Amino acid sequence: MKPAVDEVIYSQRKTISIEVQADGKVVMRVPRRTSQARIQQVAAEKAEWIRHTKEKIQARQQARPSIRFEEGANLPLFGRWYPLTLRQQTPTRFGFSAGQGFWLRRDQVGQARKLLVEYYREATRAQTSRLALDFCRRWQLSFGEIRVTSAVTRWGSCSQKNNLSFTYRLALLPLDLVEYVTAHELAHTRHHNHGPEFWKLVARMTPDYQLRRKKLKDLAALLPEI
Repeated sequence: MKPAVDEVIYSQRKTISIEVQADGKVVMRVPRRTSQARIQQVAAEKAEWIRHTKEKIQARQQARPSIRFEEGANLPLFGRWYPLTLRQQTPTRFGFSAGQGFWLRRDQVGQARKLLVEYYREATRAQTSRLALDFCRRWQLSFGEIRVTSAVTRWGSCSQKNNLSFTYRLALLPLDLVEYVTAHELAHTRHHNHGPEFWKLVARMTPDYQLRRKKLKDLAALLPEI
C-alpha cells in the first residue's frame, strides 16, 4: 500500500515528523538513513491523523473569504480590509490610498485580479525591503537582493548567495507577521540552517517570534485565495 505522503525530506535530524501543508501536500521529514519500510510504517500509523488534518484544512479553505471585484466589495492589504470603488476615470488603472481604499477603472474589471497581484508584488517588495534594511542596520546583517515570487506554500526563502525571496501573499498578512518572515529569512544569511544559533538570532530580532510563528500558521489557512 502506497503511503499517504507526497514528499520525503532527508536531513541530519534525529526524529521523524509529518506536516500537512496548506495545499494538502503531506511532507515527512526523516533522518538520513531512515529505511523505506520505516517511512511506510510511520505513514500507515499516521494515516488517520493525515486524513483528519486534510479534512480540517479543506473545511477552513471553504470558509475563506472571497475576493470580488465589484462596487462595495472589500480587498485585503496587510491584515486589514479596504473598500473597492469602481471609477470611470482614474490616473492609473488600479490603485490604493489609505484614506480611500482601492480603486479600479471600470473598463479594467476583466484585468482586476492581475492588477491586484501586481499591486501586492510591489507592496510586498516595499515592505520587506524596508524591514530588511532596518534589521541589517540593527544586527549587522546583509543580503544580496529581494525577489517577489508567486509561491503558495512558502512565505520566503534565502539562497546560498543571500538573495531573499518572498511571496506576494505576504501582502495579505498583518505587518507583524511580515516582519517575522523577513527576520526569519534574514537570519538565514548568517545561519543557513534551522539550528540553535539560527533560532537564537531570530529570537533577538523578534523576541515574540514563537507567538508570531503560531499566528502565521493559524492564519495561513484562513487567507483568501487570489
